[in-house]
Amino acid sequence: MKQLFKYIFICLLTIQLPSLSLAQNAAPTEADTQPLEDTNTQKLLENYVPQVHESLIKERLACLEKDIKLPYHSVVRKHIQRYLVKDREQTRLFMMRKERYFPIFEEALAKHGLPDEIKYLSIVESALIPRIRSWAAAMGLWQFIPSTGRQYGLYQDGYIDERMDPYESTDAACRYLKYLHKMFGDWHLALAAYNCGPGNVQRAIRRSGNKTTFWEIYYYLPRETRNYVPMFIAINYVMNHTDEHFVPPPDKTLAYIPSDTIQVSQYVNLMAFSKETGIPFGTLQDLNPHLKKNIVPYYMKKYPLRIPAEEKEKIVANRKEILAAAKNQNVHPVSYAAYTPVTNVDGKQKVIHRVRYGEFLSLIAQRYGVSVLNLKNWNKLTSDVVYVNQRLVIWKEAPKTKVATTQKKVVSSPAYHVVQPGDTLWNISQRYKNLSVEKLRKLNPHLKGNLLVTGQKIRVG
Repeated sequence: MKQLFKYIFICLLTIQLPSLSLAQNAAPTEADTQPLEDTNTQKLLENYVPQVHESLIKERLACLEKDIKLPYHSVVRKHIQRYLVKDREQTRLFMMRKERYFPIFEEALAKHGLPDEIKYLSIVESALIPRIRSWAAAMGLWQFIPSTGRQYGLYQDGYIDERMDPYESTDAACRYLKYLHKMFGDWHLALAAYNCGPGNVQRAIRRSGNKTTFWEIYYYLPRETRNYVPMFIAINYVMNHTDEHFVPPPDKTLAYIPSDTIQVSQYVNLMAFSKETGIPFGTLQDLNPHLKKNIVPYYMKKYPLRIPAEEKEKIVANRKEILAAAKNQNVHPVSYAAYTPVTNVDGKQKVIHRVRYGEFLSLIAQRYGVSVLNLKNWNKLTSDVVYVNQRLVIWKEAPKTKVATTQKKVVSSPAYHVVQPGDTLWNISQRYKNLSVEKLRKLNPHLKGNLLVTGQKIRVG
């Protein structure tokens, strides 16, 4: 009987109030906060947007408040309504991306003794897109402009831009925010200064007659900054109360990738490194978005290359051979395509993907388990840019094909292997069962170093 009452209530709301988002006078109802168990009623709620009640927002903000004040204000309410109503799909994208980046933020904030809620600031800054660039040439998750990035130790040149490094930029943002808070003694003013610079905030304070709070100097700040702090407060509310406002969870989330680093003092091509280690190229790109051309340049010394943590032991054990291959192989997109040939689609399933708002190539590649390079080749793309509603052809592994392919690779070791162009001791050892680089060297004592010659016969069994 109770479920029937809820069903009738929602039907009446749907008929009488087609736009349910902005009404202010209606009192909160049980239907606003509790999901319904009945399947038919649940379907009605798929497009249902509960009202944003002033009293409820005030109460919830007060409960969320920890180290940073989260006061209610009409401007805050405006942004809450936008994220929950007009930009609901954008909010779902935030929910999708936060799983990957929030663990990084939380660890850095705890290390620097900063409030945990600052992690939501990156949503305001970059929508959690590590390679995003602003009109002011600010880059990365924390949107550092070039000068401030260099001031906080973020290296930038034609090959590397550490403003896009999730780990380094987060640490720099923590140090900068700590400095701003020490300068102003107030988190709202520190956040405003992060957006427009400490000079503009100090000027606004003087013009206001030396007022000491954000809301007192509000009209003396740049227009963008007036919205910046309210947006931060609104995002704190929205990301903690999506369920109560029936924001559907994302279909898929970007998983956090536990990672570690190895130090390299040589040229490393990520494509070649991917080929030698078996780590998907897209994963290496996701962990190293600051490598603008997917290489570590030759002039870097002891540069930290980020890799999946679970792969470190294997890489360290075969470090010499892997890095030698990554350095010596002149791997270009053509040769990498030859390694994973786009023309060979036997046993693969063709899929047409329509690009949605907020998607980018590496995310789409990860979703289907393919490489970014293959995606570009299949669709004759000359850059990484894709557009909303663009149709992409994708050839993904068909069910059961993976097992058969894997089994074909495990073959009995023949007596000899004829060296092919691009062969290294490491990748040869991976082709044959129970064969390691050390065993290869024992079987072939005449080998000197890592040098192999095309056509050379080496013993593998």
